[in-house]
Amino acid sequence: MVIHFRIALFGILLLLFTAVESGTYAAAKPARVAADPASRLLPAPQKVALTSQTISLTNAWTIAPGVNIAKDDIAITDLMHELKRRFNLHIKLQSSSKTAAVPAGTIRFTLRPGSVAIGAVNGYKPEELKKQAYHIKLSNNVIDITANAPAGLFYGVQSLLQLVQEDNDKPSLPQGEITDWPDLELRMIYWDDAHHLERLAAMKRAISQAAHYKINAIALKLEGHFQYKDAKPIVEPYAYTPAEYQELTDYAKKRHIELIPFLDAPGHVSFILKHPEYAHLRAYPDNNYHFSAVNPKVDELLLKMYDNLMEANKGVKYIFLSTDEAYYVGKPENEQAKARELGGNGRLWAYFVSRIANELHKKGREVFIWGEYPLEPEDIPYLPSHVITGVYHDGMAHLFKKQGIRQLVYASAQGMEPLFPTYYSYPPNKFIPADGESARLITDDEMAQGKTYPARVGAMLTRISKAVEAKKSDYLGTVIPAWGDSGLHPESFWLGYATGSAIGWNRQSVTGPELTNRFYHSFYGPDVTDIDRVYQLLSAQAQFWKNSWDTKPLMLRTPILGSSSGIFDEPRHLSDHTLSSLPIPSAGNLSLNKDWTAGNAERLKAAKEYLAQNSELLNLLHANIRNARPERLYNFRVFLSIAQLCRQELNMLIDLERINSFLQLAAKLSSSDPSAAVAMVDQALDQAKIIRNQRNKTYQSLVSVWYEDWFPKVLEANGRVFLDRVDDIKDHIPVRTADMSYLIYRQLHYPLGQWAEETQKARNEFAAKNGLSQRTGSLNWKDAEQLD
Repeated sequence: MVIHFRIALFGILLLLFTAVESGTYAAAKPARVAADPASRLLPAPQKVALTSQTISLTNAWTIAPGVNIAKDDIAITDLMHELKRRFNLHIKLQSSSKTAAVPAGTIRFTLRPGSVAIGAVNGYKPEELKKQAYHIKLSNNVIDITANAPAGLFYGVQSLLQLVQEDNDKPSLPQGEITDWPDLELRMIYWDDAHHLERLAAMKRAISQAAHYKINAIALKLEGHFQYKDAKPIVEPYAYTPAEYQELTDYAKKRHIELIPFLDAPGHVSFILKHPEYAHLRAYPDNNYHFSAVNPKVDELLLKMYDNLMEANKGVKYIFLSTDEAYYVGKPENEQAKARELGGNGRLWAYFVSRIANELHKKGREVFIWGEYPLEPEDIPYLPSHVITGVYHDGMAHLFKKQGIRQLVYASAQGMEPLFPTYYSYPPNKFIPADGESARLITDDEMAQGKTYPARVGAMLTRISKAVEAKKSDYLGTVIPAWGDSGLHPESFWLGYATGSAIGWNRQSVTGPELTNRFYHSFYGPDVTDIDRVYQLLSAQAQFWKNSWDTKPLMLRTPILGSSSGIFDEPRHLSDHTLSSLPIPSAGNLSLNKDWTAGNAERLKAAKEYLAQNSELLNLLHANIRNARPERLYNFRVFLSIAQLCRQELNMLIDLERINSFLQLAAKLSSSDPSAAVAMVDQALDQAKIIRNQRNKTYQSLVSVWYEDWFPKVLEANGRVFLDRVDDIKDHIPVRTADMSYLIYRQLHYPLGQWAEETQKARNEFAAKNGLSQRTGSLNWKDAEQLD
């Protein structure tokens, strides 16, 4: 009787413990746009004078194109489309009129070279910057948008659209003037489609969004996601056709964006060299990471692949030869003699780059490279002056300039962090496992991305400002990468993309927090709920997700063969995430050899804190989903899927504690009440199934959301097969699996399935000794589809 009362009480306590996860959410207040309408603009304009007086926009307003502006110019059509979509305004073009008078309620476009003067700039070609300049004059009866060239007209429209807001459901604009131009000519973002591929409509939406923030170049890394005519073995099951790539190119070009083809060489080419057809191009016979720098067949393949891309990318002036992390140039035995002949490994690298870049330049393209290791200062004169380096080095900038090589200032919006970019840094006093982040070796990729800053937007501002103010280069512009190597969704990158590029437009008199708030206002609108808190919480949740597991060398994937310092003498197994396994009860008396909870006390304490924060985050996301602009609904749903994935792992940690408690109680009851003891073991096994079901439900929900934008990640489709081979040097998590299960990879490899099998065996032996029924079935822990 007493024993059963204890069991019932324990069950009540568990129910109360479970209820914690639902939480009680504090009411959140909507964040309204600041009174100053100029604070809604991103990038911040160079000159702005807006008043508190407003203009009411109605369907009676019309658009008057200038005499030299086509009625289907993207500036006009985009304004009409966006006003209709966002505010249900149906503003029409004026019919031709012979009178010089401008009717009241006119948005007038003027395109005239020299009509908009610009101030001092850092771009090396002011005449190119003038093409992007615009002037807006907003008065009660007429809105004038004036520009020197079509790009400026389009950018004027984007600023105008950012200024429109609804007051009592009536669209309005402030009165005043804006004169604006960019400080730097090119504002490039890097879009990483190496490990996933956007559907065409999603990619167009991303291009339009980039254009809205005056981003005018996108370096698109496709790897095997393009249907190469001359490299068919590498083409993945879902890949853009040449016609689709040209369609995207034209779509971007119309919006004044250069869609730039991007191919790696000589490093980062496992997507090519993993295929047997191209193994003869390897620098090392057993290593798929690196091309040989002296094999003419490498040049032949690369130039054919570039030709295939350029044929489907007509109208673009740039191309990217990504020389990133070319660790092994000159190191293989068959390259050493050529390196010595030329004067070193950096000289051989320059020789390789020159061979490819010169051929691309002959075909009318300006070639971006990464001017970095193994390049040394003395090697720079051996590079052709027509290349552009995408990475700024303060110590070598003047040498690139002396060689006539222009430079981009590089500022990363995301590095190797999983799930969500570290826009806000992980609190140093929060949980990090003893053998975890603080003790493990930092990977080459993480080293290349730099340290995590307290606030990434502010860090980008500092980096770009310091470089430009040093005045050591003929700056072409900025490049803001966000890497897909950890498998993030690009919807999480827009804060970094937009603010980083805005710094290239105008970095004066803005701070990191101000740029961030400008993004929130322009991207989400005035009625979002505590959006900065959403970003803070997502940053923290993702970082705890990363740090909440231990890291140990495990044999989960094939070992890596080398690092930036060279090829290892012996292959090395990587450190992977894991947790200590649960205790398995003995068959004799269900006793335990350890207390899992005691060994994970700090981890569990932190998990419960983060679970409470996750409840706050879910509340905010649901509130924003209810009130989101239609065009931002998907963004919030992606964020919700990330928050739910984090929550599932937090619940898993707490459920493991619960399982441990069931096992402890079973051990205590084994001698006095074997039936109750077996019931407790069954509760533990049932809890493991609950963890699996919750994991699978969360995972499947996330996949369904992400696949709205992405083509499926599959082994085979469209008559093509994905060759499932990992990189021999880099460990990019999405390559660990051929599907989306890389997001739950560490869970699938946690030995809970083995624990359940051995625990059930011990339970059945104990039950048999005590004349109790047997338990059948299995957990199928590694099955990500099963729900029961």
